Amino acid sequence: MDINSLAPWIAIVVTLILSILIPLFTQIANNRFQLKLKRMEYKDKKIERRLVAYENYFKNVGGCVLCAQKENISNAGASIQRLYTYFPEDKWKLLDVLFDNIKKFEWDHAKVQMKEVSKIIAHDINKIEE
Repeated sequence: MDINSLAPWIAIVVTLILSILIPLFTQIANNRFQLKLKRMEYKDKKIERRLVAYENYFKNVGGCVLCAQKENISNAGASIQRLYTYFPEDKWKLLDVLFDNIKKFEWDHAKVQMKEVSKIIAHDINKIEE
């Protein structure tokens, strides 16, 4: 057997191997890319939910405390409760005190607590935007 008689068979084997491997590698690359996109989408949705919670806090708690509106207490309470998900545990006491002040209609104390919570939120929003 000489090399000239083996060359066509070698070419066929190489072509066959490549025809199997190239689609396999392409599929692996596509799957990894799709996984990366899904992770990015999940992260974006998570950030969006956080920003919506912050926006609801400013709207509901701000409307309740700054305008001393008793009618909005349930919305303010719901907005404050949602913040527990995003606040570190060491800051939960601020949320507790804020909600207690709102329930007692102690608007001046609630304003002080609201400002503290708003600063924490502003700091978190700045970190998100970086």
